[in-house]
Amino acid sequence: MDTQGQHSHRELAQQLLDAPSPFLRALTTVADRRDVVASDDIFARGGIKLVSRGTALSGSFYERLTVHKLLKPIEQTVSIADAPDAARIIALAHAAAGQIPSLQPLLGSSMLARLGDLLGDAVIPAELALKLAVMQEERPRLFRHSLVAAAVSMVLGIRGQLPPRELQALALASICHDIGELYIDPDFFCPERRMSADERRHLYVHPVTGYLMLRNFPELPEGTAQAVLQHHERLDGAGYPYRLRGDEISRLGRFLAVAEVSASLVENQGADRRIGIKFRMNANKYDREAVSLISGLFDVIEPQAADAAEAQRLGQRLARLSALFASWQRFYDASTAEQRTAIAPIVDRVVGLRLMVLEPGFDQFHLEDILDLAGESDAEVALELAVLVDELTWHFDALLNAIERERRVWGMEIPGSIRSGLDAWLQEVRAFVSDDIPLSGGR
Repeated sequence: MDTQGQHSHRELAQQLLDAPSPFLRALTTVADRRDVVASDDIFARGGIKLVSRGTALSGSFYERLTVHKLLKPIEQTVSIADAPDAARIIALAHAAAGQIPSLQPLLGSSMLARLGDLLGDAVIPAELALKLAVMQEERPRLFRHSLVAAAVSMVLGIRGQLPPRELQALALASICHDIGELYIDPDFFCPERRMSADERRHLYVHPVTGYLMLRNFPELPEGTAQAVLQHHERLDGAGYPYRLRGDEISRLGRFLAVAEVSASLVENQGADRRIGIKFRMNANKYDREAVSLISGLFDVIEPQAADAAEAQRLGQRLARLSALFASWQRFYDASTAEQRTAIAPIVDRVVGLRLMVLEPGFDQFHLEDILDLAGESDAEVALELAVLVDELTWHFDALLNAIERERRVWGMEIPGSIRSGLDAWLQEVRAFVSDDIPLSGGR
């Protein structure tokens, strides 16, 4: 991404921090259940005292705190009872991961002791502990995901023989990797809602928001904030927020990306060969060392044969994918070289999706035939195809979301002569994505 794009993302992230309505709503809601007290007088920027030191907050304070711009960030002027410290986070991460059967063999007493050794002396600043407490109360699924990601990160980092200080940074970055989402309206994440382009921008900057928070805490190990900033970057430049490539992404950022994706997979249906398959399909996106380490942990469980209904739905989704690729090919063949150049970013993305199909040896135009030839009882093939469908569905959705967002970055103008043809194909993509039900546990 160019410098202008980076500035735009940072500017939006800073705006979210400066006008933290979603976080204030969450904080004051938590104050109805837990003791949240003003540790200092809370002033508006104009000098008006809004809350006196020692006052117990509640939900009724929300309007008062949002009408004015605050002189200091709210987290600097309030405290919460029982905010999690390092020891508490260790226990919570171990407990959360222990509820996932496939993680239990990795988290014996020796691992818990190692976690204690690594994080026992970690200092979690009071302001950060407050945010984690709010996440625990108001965004429990997000908090649990962070805990599981931390457990997976630690196993990954220990197997990768990272130095203790880097392991500590990786663990803390895992705990905080999505903390920027506290500043996004939670309604944006409702399953039935499709985000607008502007709402998507809020999601895309959550790593920047987290980075801007964490960089101000000298107590955190070096590299913690940077790993949070980079956990959605990909080696091929297809990630966000800054579309970094290769060595532009730190080692901790690359490890956290692999751990976070793995945690998402094991949370949905437990770990199995999906993890290895997913990373093989995205070999150019993730750190090879981290992928090798994580795949060695989980690529051992035999897949179970799908039932008849699941097999039928998989066949239907494969047929629709084949139709999408065929429709794209017709559109591409009918366009001129000049037109293709004008929409090169879209062409490149579709080429990448086709490679995801071709590299495992599948035929992009006859995907459903592979399932028929293998037979529904071939669980290995069915699993790989299910993961492929889920991956492509996610990437097609990302393509739809990126066209408007990235047009500003690339300066792309779609020629009028092909706009109708492209729009017709994108409408097919939207219909395919909107009919999505994850077949292999989702992302």
